[in-house]
Amino acid sequence: MSCKTLIDTPLVSGVHCPNCNRRYCLKHRFREEHACDKIAPVGARAAQKEKGLAALEKLRAWGTAKKSGISMPQSKAKTDAATRLRNVNDLKKTAKGDDKIPVEKRVYVHVEAEKRTTTAKLPSGAFFYNKEWSVGRVLDMAAKSLQVENVNNRGGGEAEKLRVFHVEGGRLLEFSEKLGASVQTGNTIVLLRGVGPAVPDLIQP
Repeated sequence: MSCKTLIDTPLVSGVHCPNCNRRYCLKHRFREEHACDKIAPVGARAAQKEKGLAALEKLRAWGTAKKSGISMPQSKAKTDAATRLRNVNDLKKTAKGDDKIPVEKRVYVHVEAEKRTTTAKLPSGAFFYNKEWSVGRVLDMAAKSLQVENVNNRGGGEAEKLRVFHVEGGRLLEFSEKLGASVQTGNTIVLLRGVGPAVPDLIQP
């Protein structure tokens, strides 16, 4: 079967076939439409790679949207020391968070919700978190702050789960890792839905 429809993008979703363990466009979703009985089922490892590639496409789509005019803080590599210091000071003045967090343990970050994969009432915000908190805990708090639907703790598949993408690090963060291990004050993190588990070797540019 030869189909040129690009699936698992922010605009076109794919349909999983449990028999051959592959994903198809809406037109070829039925077994008889993609000659399912003549195809060898895809193994678990290949399925994971397929999810990783889908994540890559979504992250690239997000990056393209950002470059097309959506304002965001400049990366550290492109900002001189004076400008970065000014940006950090402005961030600290506007960031919201738990006042009980000791100042020396705070990480001040820009948080955004990628519009193509989430439905957020607030597109972005400035917040501070405890650097010792897990990424999973930070995700829960960020989703609540931006009023993004979060079903991560209700079970279900990856299609509905939120993940945290670290802009400066260029990767998805694991739920269990500590925020301060990767994210620094002034960085940007983005909430993405349906990009699957972190697969570092598949999301590098």
